[in-house]
Amino acid sequence: MAEQIVPWREVAALEPVDGAVQSLLDTVDTLRAAWQRAVDMASPEEFAEARRRSLRRHAVETGIIERLYDVDWGVTQALVAEGLTLEAAQVHGSINPETLSMIRSQFDALEYLAEVARGRRPLSVQLVRELHQLITRHQATYTATDPLGNRVEAALRHGEWKRWPNHVRRPDGSLLQYAPPEQVEPQVQRLVELHGGMEGVHPVVLAAWLHHRFICVHPFEDGNGRVARALVLLDLLKGGYAPLVVDRTRRDEYLAALDAANDGRLARLVRLFSELEIVALRFELHQPVEAGAGSAVTVARAYVERIQRDRRARDEERRRWAEQLAGEVHERLTRHVEALAKELAGTFGEVDPAIEWRVDAASPGDGRRSRWWRHQLIRAAREVNFWTNLARGTWWARIEIVVLGRTLRYVVAVQRVGDREVGVMAVTVFAEMPQRGADADEEAGFVPPVPLIRLSSTDSVTMVGGQSAGDVWPEVEALVDRTLAAAVHEYGSQLG
Repeated sequence: MAEQIVPWREVAALEPVDGAVQSLLDTVDTLRAAWQRAVDMASPEEFAEARRRSLRRHAVETGIIERLYDVDWGVTQALVAEGLTLEAAQVHGSINPETLSMIRSQFDALEYLAEVARGRRPLSVQLVRELHQLITRHQATYTATDPLGNRVEAALRHGEWKRWPNHVRRPDGSLLQYAPPEQVEPQVQRLVELHGGMEGVHPVVLAAWLHHRFICVHPFEDGNGRVARALVLLDLLKGGYAPLVVDRTRRDEYLAALDAANDGRLARLVRLFSELEIVALRFELHQPVEAGAGSAVTVARAYVERIQRDRRARDEERRRWAEQLAGEVHERLTRHVEALAKELAGTFGEVDPAIEWRVDAASPGDGRRSRWWRHQLIRAAREVNFWTNLARGTWWARIEIVVLGRTLRYVVAVQRVGDREVGVMAVTVFAEMPQRGADADEEAGFVPPVPLIRLSSTDSVTMVGGQSAGDVWPEVEALVDRTLAAAVHEYGSQLG
């Protein structure tokens, strides 16, 4: 049977995008308004550092997506927070110096692109070449296939178009051809011209279109994915949005969305980019004070000035709206998890008639109880990439079930996002098995429970004061049902 080949196609203009993504784009814009308020409160230095953290995260993850290297999660967090240095990496592990050089090249390219966006410089063929040169500066070779079909290491030509055809194997086994070498220059020029005529298109939609169409050309021998993901930032930054990051937890979904776009279904990629833009905006809602080499008094003064500035800028009405929304969602969550707990107890009761179970909840008005789960909620926030504010407590609901002497604990919580009162909340979850003899509610003698699930970057729901509980509830309910099912699966596998 002959191999199915999908021939390359000329760069296509934007088709109408499925209207179902509009509500998600509206959520992006609602959160962006809150993010802009936080930016307005911050000093230029604070905003610049928050932006550097976002670009560092992109620089690390873009190579992991390509499987050029692997970086431990703890090392990644250190590099993002503290800078792209060997010293930062060594706090939590180690990193190959060559890998770090590659990441630095990618970061430099992103900073250059941010400058381009600030200067309102349009997309051009020359800019595409420049980005490739910067991104691959510390990559000497790439894996190529010779005329006999053998895989060999070939020298990578920085900023130069490919000389040989390239293609990709799709999930269905067919071969998708990219633009042939003689068509690269005209197709990139067509991409630039079409892009220049797309005023009024939402930046997230425009970024998805540009990304996919660039991938269809695949103009370079290697590094096409990294250049394409960098180009995503161009329209976002020009439009006043945060730089989104396609991270390792979304790799398969990202590749599937690109393949759907090959069949004319760009909406899936738009939806993914919208979700990742929500994560990116949320990530930049926190700007930590940098201690640097200053004295203790200097650091203290910086915090005092920040607190005073925040208090002056705080919008009490916006805070009340957010807290009212959190309370309404919390009431629904408590009823929902109680119903789920009863169903689980009935099912597990078939193997353990002595099953024990309970559901309880707390909110900021409940004093110390609202501050339970600090360790777990901080970890959950880090896994989904935002900075949580636990100072005044959270709204949480817990399921706890004991089957055959083993405990399943599942907690869903509404947390404040960032260190400024901009009215943004996030619903997160965690699931764990407490170790025998440990009391997780007491700080003294704390024994870490065993986590049952690992969250991806978008395993949370973002809410902004002014939304209604009815608007956000379907997404919250889906999050709970999905993550509780994953937790029960892991828990059941350990019961034996």
